[in-house]
Amino acid sequence: MHYVCFHYEFEHGFADPDADPDDDCGVPGCPSSPAARHKDRLATTVRALLADWSDGPPANWENHSLPDYLESLAAWLDDCDGYYANRGVPVPWNGWEVVQDAMRAATIYE
Repeated sequence: MHYVCFHYEFEHGFADPDADPDDDCGVPGCPSSPAARHKDRLATTVRALLADWSDGPPANWENHSLPDYLESLAAWLDDCDGYYANRGVPVPWNGWEVVQDAMRAATIYE
């Protein structure tokens, strides 16, 4: 559990009697959540994107060539602050999460 979660959990009386301060709080973006879990999620996303191609170019993708996909990936990364702002959420502190969002977005981003 990261310090902020610990602080709110125990110092402000929101304590769950079964809470373990050594456990991940489960809040998305919690800095104490294991980085390996985020890396595993990214690997799962990459495998899912690859599976989209199992029967040829996916109909729901706008970018069917590697250069187009990479161009869209770079453009989305340039513009991602706006993506998160439009959703009313901060840019994730965890780079794995940003890359995961970027790889999905690059399938359709123009």
